[in-house]
Amino acid sequence: MSLSKSIRKTFGRWVLIPATKYYLSKERKIALAGLEIKVPPGVFHPTLFSSTKLLLEFVNSQPVLGLKVLELGAGSGLLAVDMARNGALVTASDINPIACATVRENARINDVVVNVVHSDLFDQFVDQLFDLILINPPYYPKTPKTDAEKAWFCGDDYEYFKKLFSQLAHFLSKTGYAMMILSEDCNLKKIHQLATEKGYKWQSFSTIKKNGEWYYLVKLSV
Repeated sequence: MSLSKSIRKTFGRWVLIPATKYYLSKERKIALAGLEIKVPPGVFHPTLFSSTKLLLEFVNSQPVLGLKVLELGAGSGLLAVDMARNGALVTASDINPIACATVRENARINDVVVNVVHSDLFDQFVDQLFDLILINPPYYPKTPKTDAEKAWFCGDDYEYFKKLFSQLAHFLSKTGYAMMILSEDCNLKKIHQLATEKGYKWQSFSTIKKNGEWYYLVKLSV
């Protein structure tokens, strides 16, 4: 482990984690990219962590007008609401019922249409194909005990990714692809292995350093 990463983890353990837990214990309202977004306790916060903001930068660099788009594991629905505002036909899903209710509320606040599906990955989807699927996955190898923890933990044996890669291909249009963001904190080699074993093309779209941490934007197609 590098010295900078060690310092970041130590600082996070003793300073950032307690402060973040307190901040997330109450409903918060944020303004970003011209949108108003509510984030209640138990829902992944889109601006405290860099991953969602980096995905937002990606979607705002792409023409999405008329595309069928899915935000898988939507949390607050920031990305879904933003793409709906820009003319995409948007579906958002989450395993957490509080997150689903939050996406509906944020779509209403911002006067856009987002189809919301309460689902464990693609379990509740039938015969739907998407041109773009956005994934900000849980990647810490631990079994989640609550809905809130499912935003962070992918299972001791990477069960989240095994299920994701067994389902994803069935919901991509002929030219469709998924864009997934990962960080240096995850086991990138393991996740890459699970994807390629299922036949996915893994393209490193961009590598970005944000707040001292490396992030990897990966394009998945079949």
